[in-house]
Amino acid sequence: MNIRVIGVVLLVILFVLVPTMINISVTEGLDLSEAYSSGNIKVIQKTAAGTVPHEVEITNNGNKTINVKKGNALSSTITQDLVIAEEKQITPGSTETLKVYGIGPSKRAVVNTKLLPVNNTYYGVNQVIIDSNPYDLESAYDAQLKIWIIMSGGNLNPYTGEPVAVVETKRITWTQFRQDLADSKASILKTFNITEDEIQNLNEKQKLNPQNWIDNAVKWIKVSSGIQ
Repeated sequence: MNIRVIGVVLLVILFVLVPTMINISVTEGLDLSEAYSSGNIKVIQKTAAGTVPHEVEITNNGNKTINVKKGNALSSTITQDLVIAEEKQITPGSTETLKVYGIGPSKRAVVNTKLLPVNNTYYGVNQVIIDSNPYDLESAYDAQLKIWIIMSGGNLNPYTGEPVAVVETKRITWTQFRQDLADSKASILKTFNITEDEIQNLNEKQKLNPQNWIDNAVKWIKVSSGIQ
């Protein structure tokens, strides 16, 4: 192995190990589900039906930092289920407000309802969240429609629950809303390179495969060093 190849290998190792070490240090503490199981957090719906994006308030009553991740799902039998759209650390004794998207369109959001953190994350939804900006209203609206379409398997009923509330809140016509949904569905098909029948596959629970980044790193080494 020549010096160039050795240099490339070392560079890749640094790229892989440094973020991993940083991630380990950042993730010291508890995730949402762990914190909830220990009885040390409270998650409350803060925004009314029709708000995009929604907001939740998370209070950390424990003595460990809580690590909130994009894609973490929140469930309720009363209000619509939600998915967190940003990452944040909540230190002991503090309260943070976070942006979230709805994933249960058939229900309307109910202010001050308690939410239950669950371990579910969804492949297609996570990709939409990564590409969105929850602090930009246009981007958030587009992301919300895409998430509803994905979670409904491409068969979203716009005349129920939260979609109706969004139309009322935004004061848009149903013609415009249906067009927005059609545009969002077309964007999903293009982005994921799928057919309409395959949209339902995007709401599968995401499974983390550590082997993926290893395979990609090895491939990158071979390409960069010219040894394939």
